[in-house]
Amino acid sequence: MILSLEHPVRDAEVDEFEVVHFSNYLKWYSNALKEFLGRYSSPPGFFGEGVEIRVARVRASYSNSALRNDTVQVSVTRAENLGRALQLHFRAEARGKLLARAELNLVFVQKEPYRLLPVPEAFARQLPAPKTAERAA
Repeated sequence: MILSLEHPVRDAEVDEFEVVHFSNYLKWYSNALKEFLGRYSSPPGFFGEGVEIRVARVRASYSNSALRNDTVQVSVTRAENLGRALQLHFRAEARGKLLARAELNLVFVQKEPYRLLPVPEAFARQLPAPKTAERAA
C-alpha cells in the first residue's frame, strides 16, 4: 500500500436509506490522488514547465456499501508507470469489508503545443516500486 486516508462518512453523502451514493467514492479517490501527487511530485502537482495531468480513464467496481457513521479507509495500493500513462489502483474499505476498487489512468500533456508526453522521468523516479504481492491484489 502506498498511502491510506480515513474518511468519516458525512450526512450529505448518504441517501434516505443511510447508504453512501456511489459518486462519493470518486470524490474520495480524488482526495487520495491529491495526497499522492503531493507526496511524489515536487513541488506538489508540478511535472515540468507547461505540463499538466489529465484523467484519461476511470474504471470502478463496487462490492459493498458504505453507511452513515462509517469511517472509510481510502487507499492507493499501487502505481504503475505504463510509459504514456500512470495507472493508480485504489481501494475503499470499512468495517473490515472491501467496499470498492478503482483504476485511474493519468496522462501528462504539454499545453503548447498540445501533445501527450511520457510519464516524466523525475516523477517516475519518485514513485514507490511495486511489490510482487501488491501486483496480485
